[in-house]
Amino acid sequence: MARKSNSTVGLELSPTYLKMVEFLPRENQIAVVAIKPLEPSGWKDDEYLASEIRSCLDKYVKKNGAELIACVPGEHAIIREIEIPNEEDNIVDALNWELEQYLVAPLQEYLIDFQALGSSQDERARNFLVAAFRRSEVERLRQVLEQSGFPLAVMDIDVFAAQNAFEVNYPEKRGLRTFLVKADSHSIKCLRTQHGRFLGLENLVLPVEFAVMEGEARAEMARGLAENVKDSLELASGQWGEVEELVLCGDLAMDDGFREALQAGTTMEVLPLNAFKEVAFALGPDKSAAFAPTAPHCAAAVGLALRRGGDC
Repeated sequence: MARKSNSTVGLELSPTYLKMVEFLPRENQIAVVAIKPLEPSGWKDDEYLASEIRSCLDKYVKKNGAELIACVPGEHAIIREIEIPNEEDNIVDALNWELEQYLVAPLQEYLIDFQALGSSQDERARNFLVAAFRRSEVERLRQVLEQSGFPLAVMDIDVFAAQNAFEVNYPEKRGLRTFLVKADSHSIKCLRTQHGRFLGLENLVLPVEFAVMEGEARAEMARGLAENVKDSLELASGQWGEVEELVLCGDLAMDDGFREALQAGTTMEVLPLNAFKEVAFALGPDKSAAFAPTAPHCAAAVGLALRRGGDC
């Protein structure tokens, strides 16, 4: 049996923030939380990103036995649930052929992963969750992350990490039709989930200038973005049935204007995702209280930190 790492470090990297959470598996506790703003103009600068990651990890995390769990941004992923007939023997080729219908470039330019979901409702086929991401961008981020000096164990997708944080902290809500909004400064992702299943994703790409906007101009755009999310919620309810839970996480979960605009005219209460609700802190309740306001902000980093090498 492989020896478990001393800690798992969940690291979410985006054009606007570096969010890091260290989790101690043996103690089942969070050791460290760190949130660091980044310059949006530095997103394509590998040297800048590597330097920011190294300085953060060197400051907060001991290298002895720590394992890095990171993610790629979901707005650039192609994610589909695909049904394959039971009589099909070559699952990989069948999944690749089906997924290829959604790709804008040749199949070999993507890294593809899949997860078996079980039999279809009529039991004549098997369902798979399949995700594809541009190979060149995964390799770029992998090389940037590996310069940190920590072994990279898993590359997840940020929306799945946020979903993991939701399910860990709200197990009683797993059976509800949940509209999970991961609203960040560069993109907003609206994920549908129920019973731990990914059931759909809609991306709203934000204007580049939003990340650096201030004052009333930013507030006005935030209100407009909230209206776009509500349009997506209404569409989801029409296609899926009445949504039972509206959950918010990400950068804009900290934006009062965005939250209020999202809540306005909505019969459901917007639930800020408390990523620390069921996870204790190594340094006691005072530490938990200090970080409580940031809980929705770093939900994906918590979801990553709770993974293990080999999980995905």
